[in-house]
Amino acid sequence: MKLFSHEFYLTAAEVNAQREMPLSRLVTLIIDTATGHANAIGIGFDRMISYGISWVLSRLTIDIKRPLTVNRAYRIDTWIENLNRMFSERNFELVDMETGEPIAWAHSTWMAINMETRRPSDLTMLTEMKDSINGRPYPYIKGGKLLPVIDATVEHTYRFAVSDIDVNRHVTTRRYIDLIVDQWSIEQFDNNRVTRFEIAFKHEARYGELSRTVSAPHEGSPEVFDVMTEVNSTPCAIARIHFTQR
Repeated sequence: MKLFSHEFYLTAAEVNAQREMPLSRLVTLIIDTATGHANAIGIGFDRMISYGISWVLSRLTIDIKRPLTVNRAYRIDTWIENLNRMFSERNFELVDMETGEPIAWAHSTWMAINMETRRPSDLTMLTEMKDSINGRPYPYIKGGKLLPVIDATVEHTYRFAVSDIDVNRHVTTRRYIDLIVDQWSIEQFDNNRVTRFEIAFKHEARYGELSRTVSAPHEGSPEVFDVMTEVNSTPCAIARIHFTQR
């Protein structure tokens, strides 16, 4: 199966104050759709955990042409672009089903980690994955190098709780995204929308740890910001977010 699709409907309970799909919700659905495809081709959680390994998201880039608004049906398509011993590249396209228009795209990099050693595992054994490679390229520029934030202008702290922990017993991607979004006021999102988002995961954060999330304008730009979440001065996630005025 070289293309996997899943249909959804955006309800009022899922949208943000601007009546649009929140960034963390979009990222969660991207992960869910990837999981659905993995299950369909036989490389899902049950198969992987039988080998003592599990999928983890290493990097994600999202480009948004326009936000999806409340009470709209949509579809997410996903396909595997590439595969090597250490990483799998997977792309996504979000389609507004009322218009048939693609309105957002995502490129992701995944690895499988050994649950005991927490080290990457060899992906070449997953022959089903190799047979499912689509090869369709990402239509935008894939994520560039993300560096730790040095001169922060905004800072928040947060202690990770039970609801922040996933099946791999580390902090969920959703929590990192929400911590990043919460660096700004609601007025920022009333006046601007996110058009591009990049995040790279560097280190696992766990239950009970105190995190520090900081941000600063990227090279002095008022539209682009660098963000970092760290624990004990160790970067866990580094991101870059692009805003466009409404």
